[in-house]
Order: sequence, then structure tokens, then C-alpha cells
Amino acid sequence: MVKLLECDVKKIIVQALDAANAEDSLLRIDKKGKKTKTKMHVIVVDRGGRVVGQETMDDAWMGSISIARAKAFTAAAFSSNENALSTRSIGILSQPGQPLWQIGNSNTAEGLIEFPGGLPLYKDGELVGAIGVSGDGVDQDENVALAGSKGFEPAEPIRIDKVTDGAVLYTG
Repeated sequence: MVKLLECDVKKIIVQALDAANAEDSLLRIDKKGKKTKTKMHVIVVDRGGRVVGQETMDDAWMGSISIARAKAFTAAAFSSNENALSTRSIGILSQPGQPLWQIGNSNTAEGLIEFPGGLPLYKDGELVGAIGVSGDGVDQDENVALAGSKGFEPAEPIRIDKVTDGAVLYTG
């Protein structure tokens, strides 16, 4: 069984933090009215949804910690060795009339997130965990999660956008 190693978790977090430090915030400005960089929480979970790595940037919103955790859990919980779904994918599939409509209501213990910022992580073609990012805007969260997951992406054929011939987005 392939697993995330401590060095993998560190690499994922460093990649995400580097991206966050370069990502303009959707919602922050300095005292002169100039855009500033985003502040985020980055959480990595293993295949079982247990937190194995976490980093919080100075001045990141405290309310985003549980969101980052739930994003990572959602991406890990709904992906497998045969399919890769992001939290963006879950958001699309859980809309009225879609196959996972109201899935969030049935999974309240761990919390599910239905908007961007959570991606599954793979090693040697096997699901090993997920990254969840939350901070100053969901598109920014997804950009940082994508950077963090570099080198741990799913095989392209199992991504939900490929499985559904583009009907369901994997990322924006």
C-alpha cells in the first residue's frame, strides 16, 4: 500500500505556501488600498481523512481552518484509485437534479465542502490523501491547492472531467 510520507507532506505544504505567497487576495488590501497577498490555511489528510499536515499563515481567518479540513476530507472521501473528484466537482454534482443532490446533508459528522479548494493526492497511481486550502477566495484556494498537489496529481483518465467528457469540471 502506497502512503504519504512525511517528506511528501512537507513538499505539498511548502508548494502550497509558496503559491499562496504569490497569490493576490480577493478580499485584502493594505492601509493604502493596495492589493495584498492571500492568507490561507493548508491541510493535508491521509487516505483515511486523518490530518497529517497543517500550516496556517499569519493573519489567516480562523473560520477557514475547519473549511480547509473539510475540503481535504471531501476530496479524499469521494475519490479512489479509479476516480478523482475535487471539491469543485462535488459542488457541481450536488446541485439540484444532479446525482449527488443533498449529499452534504447526509455527511455532517466530518463536514463536506461543495466549492473549490480541495484536491485528491496520488502516488504511483494510488489515492494517498488530499489537500484542502481555505483563505481569501475559492478561486485563490483552488490555485494554491493545485500548486500544492504538484507531483501528486491523479492520472488524467480518472479525473472526473475526463470520465464525464467535460460535463463535470475537475478544476476551474
